[in-house]
Amino acid sequence: MSSLGHNKGYSFVSRGPWFREIWVEDDGLDWFYTFLDNDNKKNYLLSNNIPLKDREIMNHLFFTQRRNNYISWALGLYLGMEAVTKSRYSMSCAKGWQFVQWLGFSCFFKECLMGWSGSHYNPTIGAIIRKHHQHVKQNMFEIKDEKKSYFYIDDSQYMNVTNAELSDEFHGDHGPTPVSYFNFEF
Repeated sequence: MSSLGHNKGYSFVSRGPWFREIWVEDDGLDWFYTFLDNDNKKNYLLSNNIPLKDREIMNHLFFTQRRNNYISWALGLYLGMEAVTKSRYSMSCAKGWQFVQWLGFSCFFKECLMGWSGSHYNPTIGAIIRKHHQHVKQNMFEIKDEKKSYFYIDDSQYMNVTNAELSDEFHGDHGPTPVSYFNFEF
């Protein structure tokens, strides 16, 4: 790893295969939405930057879409099997070609079902993203988490004072002090 990558904004964390870049990620606290805009450019939205009500709506919509994806795969696999087993041409092919046809039909039916599902949920998801467009960034390293920054104390000025700046009206205890400092006379 070189430090050049961090300056350029590249992430060295392995996220798995290339297609996982468009999936929603959970960082342990919030959802990190990744989506393509109308120009096919990748955009990022951190759920912590939107109000709680809209965050819950996005969370429910995401889980509904994920559930619909699993259902679409199951139905697609079943309908693909039905299409291959009911077709005379497919049954006359070799087993390997039947398997390839089954996968092809399954993907086709799955995409049709997800297209229908997406037509119902994507307008709402798009409306929420357009509502909070000020928090959408094309570079994930430009995202500022407003709520987390509230809990992090700015310690850049911590203990950045000199003894000349300290006096009794600003600070109660300056630490251990030699007895000669008080000019006691016995």
